[in-house]
Amino acid sequence: MVKMNNLFPLKIKLKSIKYKLFLWYVASLLVLIAYILFFIHYYTVPHSIHILIVLFFILAIAEFIVVYKITKSITYLSTKIKSITSENLEEKINGIKSEDEIGELANSFNGLLDRLNEAFKREQQFIGDVAHELKTPLSTQISSFEVTLSKSRDIDEYKKTIEEALAEAHQLSATLKNVLDLAWSETPNKQNGRTKFNLSELMDDLYEIAQKIAYKKRVHVKLSTTKNIYIYGFKDKLARAILNIIDNAVKYSPVEGQVELILEKSPSKVLISIIDNGQGIPEEEIPHIFNRFYRGSKTDKVLGSGLGLAIAKSIVTLHQGEIKVKSNKGKGSTFIVVLPLF
Repeated sequence: MVKMNNLFPLKIKLKSIKYKLFLWYVASLLVLIAYILFFIHYYTVPHSIHILIVLFFILAIAEFIVVYKITKSITYLSTKIKSITSENLEEKINGIKSEDEIGELANSFNGLLDRLNEAFKREQQFIGDVAHELKTPLSTQISSFEVTLSKSRDIDEYKKTIEEALAEAHQLSATLKNVLDLAWSETPNKQNGRTKFNLSELMDDLYEIAQKIAYKKRVHVKLSTTKNIYIYGFKDKLARAILNIIDNAVKYSPVEGQVELILEKSPSKVLISIIDNGQGIPEEEIPHIFNRFYRGSKTDKVLGSGLGLAIAKSIVTLHQGEIKVKSNKGKGSTFIVVLPLF
């Protein structure tokens, strides 16, 4: 049976401006045709011309009213758009209630304002968070140096102060690198140089780095890979994303814990699983762990800027992939990086 939708592929919107104008055109044409047919039979030509002139003026006035209503909405919309700046993005176009194309345009513009407003808020929050992350270690270093210089001390105390300052400097450097990586992943015009590379070999390299990261905490790292998997992308950036997740897994694993890395391939995708047996992530926190500078409820004793997972997600998204998270409280977490095969 043929569906009715196939017979009428174009949906007619009764409240659309094009439909209204079309109806007005047809109605005017029918009136003129009816006038000609009627007056040819019952009136003389001069009389018909007089009535035709009157009819013309009536139609012109009616057409003016229709056009005026349309242009009034457009003028209001234009004036309202010109008045909106970055300081009043919360304002909306509320003066247009019609359901025609102009009404749709107003609704679309309101949606655009909402998205822009949300983006501005995120950027303002990001700038504030970056300033805080940079200010804290600098303030700590300044205070430490001032206290140290307030009186004479022995060599061991000076050495301790320098070591603490060096640790803060490393943390500051890591934060700056994270910010630059995040900025790169969100700046399309800088994202050139995709290449085809062997992901299996990259995972072998990351496995060696992971072992060094896990050594101090005595965390055991295991690797299981499928050989010769090739993908297109930014090798160094993708390595950074995966390493951020591995580093996160090691941080939250217990002493003598285990982190397992698995690389496998499906017909159209590549799956990279990073599995740990740490404390797990509370279910209510999982939707937020990829937010910039987010620190969970159990991260007080873990060093970090809170940017690692945000960077990982941004880079993976750039590669048209996604990161899935599974976690059981007290048993550990599994992060699965899903990438397309090109």
